[in-house]
Amino acid sequence: MPVYNITRIIPEPEDNRDTFGAAIAINQKYLAVGDYDANRVIIYTRDNSGQWIRSKQVLPPKNSLPDEIDLGFGREVQLEGNFLFVSTHTTKKTKYLTNPEKFTRERRKDYIFDERYLINLEDLETEPKAVGMPMQKSDGMVTFNLFNRGKMIEVTLSDRDEAQFGASFAHYKNLLLVGSPSAMEERGAWLYNLDELDKEPEKLAAPNIYLGNTVALNERFAVVGDRDYQCGYRLPLEDVLNKPKSTLIKVNETGFTRTHQFRGRVSLSGNILAVLHPTGGDFVNGAVVEVYSLSSAGAGFLFMRGNVANAFVQNGFLITVFNNRRPWFYEIHIQELVWN
Repeated sequence: MPVYNITRIIPEPEDNRDTFGAAIAINQKYLAVGDYDANRVIIYTRDNSGQWIRSKQVLPPKNSLPDEIDLGFGREVQLEGNFLFVSTHTTKKTKYLTNPEKFTRERRKDYIFDERYLINLEDLETEPKAVGMPMQKSDGMVTFNLFNRGKMIEVTLSDRDEAQFGASFAHYKNLLLVGSPSAMEERGAWLYNLDELDKEPEKLAAPNIYLGNTVALNERFAVVGDRDYQCGYRLPLEDVLNKPKSTLIKVNETGFTRTHQFRGRVSLSGNILAVLHPTGGDFVNGAVVEVYSLSSAGAGFLFMRGNVANAFVQNGFLITVFNNRRPWFYEIHIQELVWN
């Protein structure tokens, strides 16, 4: 499985070196790089030779909370064609606030602001539009705010009396894969057809294996994985070492499922699966990425492995992020995947 030459992206002097590259999204037309301490998202576009050129920046809406406090815009980014989604997350101590009305919730001694904005990259004259967070839970129901077939839709599902229902999810056209891990029961993920929500979803799980806190989905495959984090907390080291290392892969066309002996955060692009697992407790201190080519039967063939700070595949690209120590900054490498 060859890849194109590496394109290297590093921060400019005006960027915040601690957060530039903490969030990244890519497609064949745009590269979006979040820089939430600088309160913006940097957009790169491709020139005629295929090189990525820094072209524009996206800022929060005027008079919004991120605009007023100049912090938090670009925590997460997502691309859907010409549309960019930017998530904001900001926390402030209660004792430092005199006007908390614009914050979305209160937790103990903190006020928290969470919001997601939609931007048309072909029309940056229009203000970013608030569209709500990707997922919200309330009274046994879970609502997913999805961009589907060119518009925002809400999909509300029962949480099936599973406390971790929605710990992860992935959406592709009319399919929605919802992770529901548990340390106590056999759970994994539920696969819904958005055109047939009156029907029972398909359960993707494996006996005696805890899955569901990381999922990935596309037209060809549904992947349900496991990380070293379970049910909102980090497992003790002895539990991590003793847990089965497993990832479940379903071939959508045939319905065949296969369980593999590897574990980590999963991402998909075509038949390429990337699995990222931390080695130092978090992604800043180091991780290992393994990249597999999946067969039509769901078998995985390892063709790349390396030490990184972060890595994923998306829309035909492999993104790897490295920590440059002296001087400190995140260095982004972009490789276009080429299928034989």
